[in-house]
Amino acid sequence: MSATPRSTRGVEDYLAQIKRLEEDGQRCTATVLAQSLEISLPSASEMLKRLAADDYLKRGKDGTVHLTPAGRRLAHIVVRRHRIVERLLTDILGMPWHEVHGEAHRLEHTISNRVEERLMSTLGFPEYCPHGHPICPLDQRKLWPLDSVASGDEVGIAQISEIKEDLLAYLDQIGIRPGTIVKIMEAPEFAPLTIQTDDGTHPVGREIAAYVQVCDPKEADWIHKRSTK
Repeated sequence: MSATPRSTRGVEDYLAQIKRLEEDGQRCTATVLAQSLEISLPSASEMLKRLAADDYLKRGKDGTVHLTPAGRRLAHIVVRRHRIVERLLTDILGMPWHEVHGEAHRLEHTISNRVEERLMSTLGFPEYCPHGHPICPLDQRKLWPLDSVASGDEVGIAQISEIKEDLLAYLDQIGIRPGTIVKIMEAPEFAPLTIQTDDGTHPVGREIAAYVQVCDPKEADWIHKRSTK
């Protein structure tokens, strides 16, 4: 193990993506990571070896990647700053929620502790990012995937994964947005869901629904909290 673990933008990007995959309930392997980052498998495997040598992660016998305490601390810092920047872009600059992920990725590595504190104060200490993810790790909401709901269920959209960034604009277009309430009109076992939103009734494939976490409708407005004031 290196005496001084390396923390570069590349290292931070990998650790943050592993944390996001964990939050989505996905088993993280070199293959999954390569696909989500849109890089080659050899490149992902090489970086994972480096991160393991620096004690940022451990790899199980089955190839599953797990963050160590050191890796988790750094991943949380990066993801937290990313989500704070996303709130800056939506709340202050007025950008649509589904367009800020990529922009925040460009800025997250430049945020210092001092700037982070000032941003949080200016934004009113938001609890959730525009996609519904908690900015701080403690999250007591009870969530479940949209692809597990039954016909007739009414649920709140709690959070939407950023792993498939190209899905965000589509979900926004059909009315599946964090904080909204939707009704499941049909949920056949091996076919797309039919979901009623404020923008109409739409078929949603289960592979897409798996990237959406839902909650009790009474709790859907939690992600709208812009401050704790």
